[in-house]
Amino acid sequence: MKHHEEKITQAALIIKKAHRMTAASGAGISAESGIPTFRDPGGIWDHMDMLEVGTASGFVNAIERNAETLFPLFINILDAFQYAEPNPGHMALSDMEKMGILKTIITQNVDNLHQEAGNTNVVEVHGNVFRSRCINCSHRVTVDRKIYIRELKEKIDRLMSFNLENLLSLVMICDKCGSMMRPDVVMFGEQVHDLQNAFEAARNCDVMIILGTSGVVYPAAYFPVEAKQNGAKIIVINPTVNAFVRESDIYIPMKTGEALPAILNLIRN
Repeated sequence: MKHHEEKITQAALIIKKAHRMTAASGAGISAESGIPTFRDPGGIWDHMDMLEVGTASGFVNAIERNAETLFPLFINILDAFQYAEPNPGHMALSDMEKMGILKTIITQNVDNLHQEAGNTNVVEVHGNVFRSRCINCSHRVTVDRKIYIRELKEKIDRLMSFNLENLLSLVMICDKCGSMMRPDVVMFGEQVHDLQNAFEAARNCDVMIILGTSGVVYPAAYFPVEAKQNGAKIIVINPTVNAFVRESDIYIPMKTGEALPAILNLIRN
């Protein structure tokens, strides 16, 4: 951390003066809580064909053809989601909101960890895997992450075999119309959620901090560009890459869970 003390101090000075800060978070901050990323080496797409399972129809077809292989992978992913906890980066963002500095989080993550840390204004452009949406009437139901996963794994353990029919038996049923529900997440080819609110937060902020994102997913990669064009200071925190070299005022090559608490400590002092 000593190698980056100057940048941390500069970031703290900028954030301390902010009145309308927005945070834009990607898979990196969740990875620090033990949730595997999709695109990084060793991530989910190394074990699954994203073009096959990344769409609703492709997912169903994949289960029909290869359920015995895919179900164990899904169970491993469930384990990661079940035991994940908000990390120090999440908690620092929550504290910044309580201090009145951070107004909005725009996240590509679907794990609900920002809300569990205490943030209240979270724009989830890729949805939330712990919220279900009726395929008929669009009624939405949010579930408790740990209870839901524990009950789902118990149901899976009782299955006699892994196939599409058994998978459908795990699906939630809408209590409004009786139709099937699906995870309220964005799959390939589907429209992202709350895009208008996300761009509004980007346009209106005076500081944007970008946390753990590769910058290759659009339209999310446009948010820092929009913020910069409207006069915001841009701070990028990512241990591996600065995907926004043209836009960034400060780049801190650290994990979010290390950099944000250090910045918060300077702000408080």
